[in-house]
Amino acid sequence: MKRKNILTFLALILAGTLSLGAEDISSSAKKTTFEINLSLGWTIGAYKETTFSNITQSIVSPHYGLEAKIKSGNFLHTITADYFFTKPSSAMTETAVVYKNYDPVSGETYYEASSSPLSFHKISLKYDLNYTIIKNGNLDFSVGGNFMCKAFLQFEHYPSITGILCIGPTCAMSYKINDRNSIFVSGGFPLLGYGVRPPYAGCDAELMKYAEEDFLKILTLGNFLSVHNYQSLLLSCDYKLKATNWLSTGLGLDFEYARIAVPKDRPLYYVDGNLRTFISFNF
Repeated sequence: MKRKNILTFLALILAGTLSLGAEDISSSAKKTTFEINLSLGWTIGAYKETTFSNITQSIVSPHYGLEAKIKSGNFLHTITADYFFTKPSSAMTETAVVYKNYDPVSGETYYEASSSPLSFHKISLKYDLNYTIIKNGNLDFSVGGNFMCKAFLQFEHYPSITGILCIGPTCAMSYKINDRNSIFVSGGFPLLGYGVRPPYAGCDAELMKYAEEDFLKILTLGNFLSVHNYQSLLLSCDYKLKATNWLSTGLGLDFEYARIAVPKDRPLYYVDGNLRTFISFNF
């Protein structure tokens, strides 16, 4: 019953968000502007994937982003996709592991040294819908909510994969310094969600069985998430310099913290700061 109530609450929030967006877009009387941002950043942070190891791995890697903003009346729609891949430094990657193998031809055993091919990926897709509640001269402040899909993937000899769907409140502030310079700040935190996360690194037998029979059944292996087992914070700040009416460049700084305590005794910790440059096209 508890899960049904949470699922119903999520559906109502999402339906309300989509209806507001549909109402906004359908109004032809409102002025609509479009903005496309392409960014390249550098992520510096760390994570701990305890289904695999209790060792904290550092991450230093390039970060790629694509963002679309649609401003229509008092509504701001933002769609953001980002990705990064890294081979984190840790004791596991710097030290070779000795394995005992068996030769089926000679019948003898032998020892072989192998290094860890550790790699880490993070993929995120997010939709924000904000509504302006304060507009005073060059200052614009808005509040709203977002829907986000995230995947944390660590691959060694066996994979450890976490997938999350979540929603939560957001806020944003834009300030126009002058005709060429502006600042945009946003923040949010996931409040409710659903996550699929195996209890240990490797191919879970039930997960593999569902993947072979019906891939969508994997979603039934997940857990509902809220602040007691999933804490996350998203912050972003952009400085934009207008070059022409349709082209701008800028610098941005993103911060993200996440703790996913599913299973309870083997959580995933993730924290990073992403310094990026971007180019913006306005229509």
